[in-house]
Amino acid sequence: MSIVLPEHEGEEAKTKELPWAMPKILIDGGSSIEILFYETFKQMGLKDECLIPSTYNIFGFNDTSTRPRGEITLEIRVGRILTLTTFCVVDVLSPYTTIFGRSWVHGIKGVASTYHQRLRFPTPDGVAEIIGDSGEAKY
Repeated sequence: MSIVLPEHEGEEAKTKELPWAMPKILIDGGSSIEILFYETFKQMGLKDECLIPSTYNIFGFNDTSTRPRGEITLEIRVGRILTLTTFCVVDVLSPYTTIFGRSWVHGIKGVASTYHQRLRFPTPDGVAEIIGDSGEAKY
């Protein structure tokens, strides 16, 4: 995977493509939104000025309501598939760097199997597969 990051330098907004080499990405078919954790957001070199204010709360973290720091839309590239993905940036502790929810999986026409730790999706070259780390998935 790779990600195209916005840069807010000068008058023109530039972009740069970086490899997505972060461990512990969760693909969660039960999540209705895509989440980027604030610690990861900062590690990516993004600044708070990139965030669009959000007006809602998220329920599900630590059985409480969480107010996002904001939203950011990034281009996510998986092989030859490119998607514009809006992430909700939250400042909570997590063992994951980001969570991709069902809207992203549906957007790439993917099929996820938690049992097999795989995500399969069609590409112009055939079916591609992302294989999870089953060792990391165990508690």
